[in-house]
Amino acid sequence: MSLKHYLQLVRAPNVFTAVTNVFTGCAAVSALSPPPIVIALLALSSACLYAGGVALNDYCDLEVDRTERPKRPLPSGQIAPNAALALAAALLAVGVVLASVVGAMPALTASAIVLLVATYNLGLKQVRIVGPLNMGACRFGNVLLGACAAPGASMRALPFAAFMMGWVVVISLISAREVAAPRLQTVVKAMVLAIPLLDGVFVGTLTTPWLGLGVVAFALPAWLTARRLYVT
Repeated sequence: MSLKHYLQLVRAPNVFTAVTNVFTGCAAVSALSPPPIVIALLALSSACLYAGGVALNDYCDLEVDRTERPKRPLPSGQIAPNAALALAAALLAVGVVLASVVGAMPALTASAIVLLVATYNLGLKQVRIVGPLNMGACRFGNVLLGACAAPGASMRALPFAAFMMGWVVVISLISAREVAAPRLQTVVKAMVLAIPLLDGVFVGTLTTPWLGLGVVAFALPAWLTARRLYVT
């Protein structure tokens, strides 16, 4: 058991794709100038919700992964299943708590994301079409979580949340075929890495190009650093 295995469990590089979703939501209400501390709390909430959801996913998929993905931390025995479940529960709870510090609406949105994560992992992932839609809904809620930086102003974020939902539904549909067609893994990785780039475009469109470039300048080095720790 090591830091690397826990980074693998929570898909550390991809956590930053959730954080940039929040930046898009915040940018949609930029005219109301949410304080930096609010943006930081919502970004940390999103990171915890994503990481907790992924850890729960691996816990629920343990038996399948013993056959299809035996090198992952749980089927390989690097992390105990109970430890993964405890971590998932803790991260999801912290995500809701961080959102609640901002206000009631962020807390409600974070709680809705937890519910979506739970329903996905406890059965809906097995339902064709419904499972990918459920996963996409998590991203939809993630963008709206950022828009909760200014209650009542989330309508402007809806088109961007809907686009991100569609993008993740496509990723989910493709990734479901990865085991049968390993070459699709490259497509999935590219589409996931494109998420912070898309968020950079959204933020630049909603605010200024410089802020959009700032999102990309934050996300890509963070992704690459986490990726290096993830695989070494």
